[in-house]
Amino acid sequence: MDFDQELAAAAETTVALGGRPDLRRVRSQVAEALASGSCPGGVLLVIDELVGNAYEHATAVRELHVTRTAGHLLIEVGDRDPDLTSVRACLPGSGRYGLRLVDQLTLDWGVRADHDGKVVWALVPLTDFPVGP
Repeated sequence: MDFDQELAAAAETTVALGGRPDLRRVRSQVAEALASGSCPGGVLLVIDELVGNAYEHATAVRELHVTRTAGHLLIEVGDRDPDLTSVRACLPGSGRYGLRLVDQLTLDWGVRADHDGKVVWALVPLTDFPVGP
């Protein structure tokens, strides 16, 4: 069974980030929930960057939500900080390498306000990250 087929069986997962769980645990939970223990490295790298940035720059990080859409993963990290400018300051060309990497690994990414702060999101094409050893 390929990664796309495995994800079809479990199309989404949410990981609570309150209390700041270790990134290895977060990656493991996502990989287990979405792909029976395996998940493309590029996807995990995007998750690491978005969650790590939230831990470093935001107040009261809420959750990571990962949803499978037709051939893509939508990765969303929510926090209670309504300030959208701090994410925009990290845009490619600003000297911050993490979001430059996110920009290269994703079809698109951005930030939006929500009812409880903001959500930083990224859309990752699954076809670019085949499962391998």
